[in-house]
Amino acid sequence: MQKNIARILFVLLTGGCCLLHGQSQQVEEDTIKNLRLNVLPVVFYTPETGLGYGALGLSTFRLKGEKTTTRPSSVQLGITFTSKKQFLMFMPYEFYLDEERWRFKGELGYYKYFYNYYGLGMDSREEDKELYTADFPRFRLAAYRELFKGFSVGLGYEFDGYNVLEPEPNGLLDATADIIGKDGGTISNIGLLALYDTRDNIFHPTKGWYIEGVFYNSAPWLGSDFTYRKFELDTRYYQRIKGDIILASNLFFGNRSSGTPFQDLNYLGTKRTRGFDNRRYLDKNEISLATELRFPIYRRFKGAVFGASGTVIPSLSQAINTSYKSAFGGGFRYIVNKKEGTRLRVDYGISSEGGQFYFTINEAF
Repeated sequence: MQKNIARILFVLLTGGCCLLHGQSQQVEEDTIKNLRLNVLPVVFYTPETGLGYGALGLSTFRLKGEKTTTRPSSVQLGITFTSKKQFLMFMPYEFYLDEERWRFKGELGYYKYFYNYYGLGMDSREEDKELYTADFPRFRLAAYRELFKGFSVGLGYEFDGYNVLEPEPNGLLDATADIIGKDGGTISNIGLLALYDTRDNIFHPTKGWYIEGVFYNSAPWLGSDFTYRKFELDTRYYQRIKGDIILASNLFFGNRSSGTPFQDLNYLGTKRTRGFDNRRYLDKNEISLATELRFPIYRRFKGAVFGASGTVIPSLSQAINTSYKSAFGGGFRYIVNKKEGTRLRVDYGISSEGGQFYFTINEAF
């Protein structure tokens, strides 16, 4: 186990450098093989950020000793700067070892960016929107061991260190005294994980199930400034309708206990619920359902149409009586690696409050 983690840390360091330099020669051949790199520039503009620019990259490979028939490991890297001195660096990763008996996934990141806050609940108002700036490092690690074909259990760890939190003067966060986490603080959680995964491909599934259940508990002995628990159940199903036409569905349930900092509450506006403004509706519990129809267009170009509906509520007893909000949209994909199926994704989602544009790597779920 310690040897596997050491190998992963080495690949994260060298793989990150490799993505930055756009070349594979810097990664030890004795450690990984079948390395493929894709790096793209990113340029955007919003009133909140000003001009933004950076790069988005993806590397896929197999650790030495792994068969070519096993799932590939991957490291993504995104780096973004803006003219208003904001900065994003995020590096999600996923590794497979011992013929997929071991799976490690998580994220390294550093964020100095703005986020939306509308208040809590489905009754929060669009006109109350305010921005707050957060400055924090992030670390995620989940380690799974397969018990039998498709089913794994494991342990997880989460860390977010909110060093600086700057709300708008006289705004909701500034004026509301009982919002947990509004003064920043450290999130340090440890968890139990269970996963059932029968997908035929991790980047573009055409059939199978992905069911993940996680239970995390904040750990003051690990340095957490908060005391709370959270549970999530993420259920996905993929079915080939005809030819390359694929139907993908994602049912999600999330629960947070009292004491949860607002930065870690459930919200609509995730990859599952595209079309809502990021963190538009925020509360302890989330129930959401998303479906997506994926289809071929021409050669490496693919298309998709999607829809989602969801709600957030303070307690599960309100799940029937609450309002549900819906969004829909569509987009294009371009396959950058035909063998592994990695792709660029461009989506536009629409809700009753407007539209949102998305440009990233791989499918939303």
